[in-house]
Amino acid sequence: MSEDDEHLVKAALAGQRQAFDNLIGRYQRPAVAVALRLLNNLDDAMEVAQDAFFKAYQALAQLNEPKRFGPWLMKIVSNQALNFRRSRSRLPRISIDQAASTDNGNEIVNYAAQIADNEPSAYQQLAARELNLALRRAIDDLPDNLRVPLELFTLEKMPQKEIADLLNCSLQTVKWSVFEARRRLKDQLKKML
Repeated sequence: MSEDDEHLVKAALAGQRQAFDNLIGRYQRPAVAVALRLLNNLDDAMEVAQDAFFKAYQALAQLNEPKRFGPWLMKIVSNQALNFRRSRSRLPRISIDQAASTDNGNEIVNYAAQIADNEPSAYQQLAARELNLALRRAIDDLPDNLRVPLELFTLEKMPQKEIADLLNCSLQTVKWSVFEARRRLKDQLKKML
């Protein structure tokens, strides 16, 4: 793909609008996926990806290696998403008590229905919800240099080499970041397990 990218970038720089449209078609899905991993909101991710393509188009002449358009674009997407996340106000967090008493405004499934359907007990559901909330908070609290590689590798199933290209760092750095992020999460959550 990189040689095709180089050809498309050069054609776009020569004024062929369709060439950049082809780059958008090729990278739109990965761009939204990276932004979604960082923002946890599809609408925000789509907006950030669109802004990133606009910035990439404006800065296309500054791209030193046209064959590396993909990693360069994903770096723009990552930076845009991180800037977006920093600029928006944090959503209020709900307490465990609130999570236990409501489930998106509906009462938790009653105990009798759980027994009849062989579903996990209310206690098991609450424990799972509590653990998920704690894990999400712990991941959100990781520094970006650990959180981003962890999410891309673990949740997006992106190969570590691609992450290294995307983040413009070495493969060893990505491996260390994923390892360190997991170690910190384990330390932080071990009292809950």
